[in-house]
Amino acid sequence: MANRRKTIVIDKKFQYQYSLLVVSVAVLAVNLVVIFRLLFPGENPLVFDSVSAVGLAAIEISMVVGVWYVSLRTSHKIVGPLYVISREVAKLGRGDFSANIVLRRKDMFQELAAEMNSSFAQMRQKMESLNDIARQLETSDGQGENVQGLLKKLQKEISNLNNGGLES
Repeated sequence: MANRRKTIVIDKKFQYQYSLLVVSVAVLAVNLVVIFRLLFPGENPLVFDSVSAVGLAAIEISMVVGVWYVSLRTSHKIVGPLYVISREVAKLGRGDFSANIVLRRKDMFQELAAEMNSSFAQMRQKMESLNDIARQLETSDGQGENVQGLLKKLQKEISNLNNGGLES
């Protein structure tokens, strides 16, 4: 399957909030280590002159950029599948029973997608059963026990759908 998603950011609000949280925690952790080392120098105290301060700033900026990018990539593995799932469920809601969730191998929610695809297949099967009964009704002569039997079968199928499909 080709990589269909060309952009890392799919859901700006979620992904930027997630990335900002991850970056904030990373920066806080690094600065806490630096502050701790300044307050409790031990045998090797930190000494800041202008060169080491610039070096630390460059390291922190590099870390922020790296952590931001990695957190966007990680959140993409969550948001991307949710986007695909939402799109396929909407397709099903519009009456398009060809809905099928296809995720990339490393995406999250593989089990959920498999379960939903199984449910979609069961729904397609139930719809095919209803269509089969409708075709039989169309070709019947409109009278007799055959029509009554088909109507009862149709009512049973519809009832099964209304009851969550518990009976087959």
